[in-house]
Amino acid sequence: MNDWFTADAQTAAFKPAFFRDGERGVTAEAAGRLAGLISAIDADIIALVEAPSRPAELALFINEYLSSGGSATYDFVMGDSGGSQKLALLFKPGQVAAGLAPLADVAPFIEPWLADVDGDAVLDEYAFTRNPLCCTADFDGTRVGVVVTHLKSNFVNQGREMWQDPARRPDFVKAALRNRRRIANEAMRIRRGLEQRMNADPGCALIVLGDLNDGPGHDYFEEQYLAHDVTDLLLGSPYRPERLFGHAQADVAEDRRYSAVFDDFVTEETNRRVLLDHILLSPGLMNGGSPLTKVPGSGRVEHDAWNAQLAGDGSARDRRATDHRPASVTLTHP
Repeated sequence: MNDWFTADAQTAAFKPAFFRDGERGVTAEAAGRLAGLISAIDADIIALVEAPSRPAELALFINEYLSSGGSATYDFVMGDSGGSQKLALLFKPGQVAAGLAPLADVAPFIEPWLADVDGDAVLDEYAFTRNPLCCTADFDGTRVGVVVTHLKSNFVNQGREMWQDPARRPDFVKAALRNRRRIANEAMRIRRGLEQRMNADPGCALIVLGDLNDGPGHDYFEEQYLAHDVTDLLLGSPYRPERLFGHAQADVAEDRRYSAVFDDFVTEETNRRVLLDHILLSPGLMNGGSPLTKVPGSGRVEHDAWNAQLAGDGSARDRRATDHRPASVTLTHP
């Protein structure tokens, strides 16, 4: 989204056009497709993991594209971490009251901690690449903790060239493993914060959602080198089954359980399908311990709504609503 707006030093305004991957895109086309997708899903809360850099820009998008009868359909809470791509939580003011979580609840998620992300057996101070956006949302008197996250990217600059060059491949592997260790440490830190919250209130309602840059199962590096993935760290330990989070997208048929498609040059798979975007629900939301509960079978990946916004093959950025297909779930009062 940040490509659509004027530079931060200027008054927030839409640019007529933007450039992505060397191609020119029409801002109104891209913004209209995103708004169409959001409107089609029509959720009470929506997490944006690549929101623009300034609140004024997000407000401009909502006022111009997500308003009805002169009133904005959504309000929002926005994080201050992430450079040009911030985290944000949209919410319908008539349905939900949302805001930033109290500092005491946020501190375990964002304070630096000691970790070995380089595999050199030395503990160094580490902090999130993008701090999670920790919010509270009130649904008819039921307080829900919402953690929006976009974990460290797996991207390695010139990765394909490095992998295909035998002399440079070891350097690529080291960089890929370092990135995955960082993601794993960020996930572990979030899980620690969730555990502290459940220590204080075992039946609390918590939602973790966003782009975890990790799919179900193990990718090449997780299977061959690390022997673990990231999502499992967030879900919890089977030794504490009463604290295991549920995965909303487990409801989705396996052949549709993906949110991104890409060519994997490591495994030489074309159009590889992977679920990078997840919604994880605390036990209270899964088993009825909270006044809100997950509607059975309601976890989805919104393929149909996403496909409806495609123009042609969607390869150009203004010909699709988002890079990833959204994930969703329905909660209700029993």
